Amino acid sequence: MENLLLMGIDTRPMVNSALKLDYKTFSISYFKTVDFKAPYAEKHVLDQESAISCGRFEENYSPDKLLELSKDLLFQNNDEDEIDKIVLTTGINSKNFSGEYKKFRKIVHGNKNTESVENKFKFYKKLKNKFNVPLTFQPSDVGELNEILQQYSNNQFILKPLQGSGGLGIFLINNESCDELKQDNEIYQNISLENYILQEYIEGTNISSSVLSSHNERKNLINSRLITEHDLGNDSYEYSGNILPLNENSFRMFNGNQTEINANEINDEMKNTSEDLIKQFNLIGSNGVDYILDNNGELKIIEINPRFQGTYELVENVLGINLLYAHIKACEGEIIDIPNPSQYSIKRIIYARKQVSIGNLNIPNVYDIPYEGVKIEKDQPLVTIISSSKDLKTATNNAKIAEEKVYENIK
Repeated sequence: MENLLLMGIDTRPMVNSALKLDYKTFSISYFKTVDFKAPYAEKHVLDQESAISCGRFEENYSPDKLLELSKDLLFQNNDEDEIDKIVLTTGINSKNFSGEYKKFRKIVHGNKNTESVENKFKFYKKLKNKFNVPLTFQPSDVGELNEILQQYSNNQFILKPLQGSGGLGIFLINNESCDELKQDNEIYQNISLENYILQEYIEGTNISSSVLSSHNERKNLINSRLITEHDLGNDSYEYSGNILPLNENSFRMFNGNQTEINANEINDEMKNTSEDLIKQFNLIGSNGVDYILDNNGELKIIEINPRFQGTYELVENVLGINLLYAHIKACEGEIIDIPNPSQYSIKRIIYARKQVSIGNLNIPNVYDIPYEGVKIEKDQPLVTIISSSKDLKTATNNAKIAEEKVYENIK
């Protein structure tokens, strides 16, 4: 039996998959929750069981903390527990394995070099002459930023982190707001422009592809409707979930009276474009491509996520596959057979909009459950809701019921 190490912010979904496979599984993560099924051994940064507050993720997390926790495991002398494979999820990549950890890159099952994908300006420069992408700039200072906004005064823009995921740290900006910023510096006081890009804001629908690839073959698994907090009527652009599969029904959600789409055409275009992109960047394993379908029906590429996506459990639910197994096999050169979608699956991340104290959240369709009595700080993720059914309305209603019960059990 081989020894498998899973590392990332939240390894719960991957551990569930690993427990169905023939591995001795180890996990290193930022946190574990009430519903975390323990593998052979695990360590985590945040100890919810003894914490008064879970604090703020962006202040407490770093990949180095995961590596430090893995040190005893990676450098131990016990042949029986020597790690054979490492699989990474959100929050850490192969590049983080530097210095004394560099030698372990060779056993990482996944992408080894993702700089040209994760650096969003490098990504844009590689794509701008071949693919349809939003206007993107990397201003060096506020003066250059203002010049760009004046030159493109008819466009709306967003400032977004040069590297990062989950829609964090994104905000709208235009000539008027830039003038205000120069006066009161409310936003700029906490950021450095060299770590941000200025990107054209595209009004439309967020959609995403999940792609499985080996060095020689690429297969688009499924496409999804991506949900952000902006879709839900909030001011932020944080990732808030997905609906799978992408079709006319899932597309209409949150779209009001927007013109109908030809889902088959959109899915075909996404499939061809996503597989082409994955090939261009030589990515392997499970990867995601995010798009915006603008209000004119034009597909624009936003970014590639060179790792497992937030749709992980939904893909497993809808296709009936073990995605961890599929990822490992793809990294080893084999693409598994992909079934057709058998049902709908919806994911919603609920954020705490004020500090809350957790009650008993052992509720159907609720995951990533915090320990009872712990406090979750304002704007931090609270729980994940996942609901699946052959009927989209049923899946949606069950998700809403779960959300209502969550709010009934927090203070």
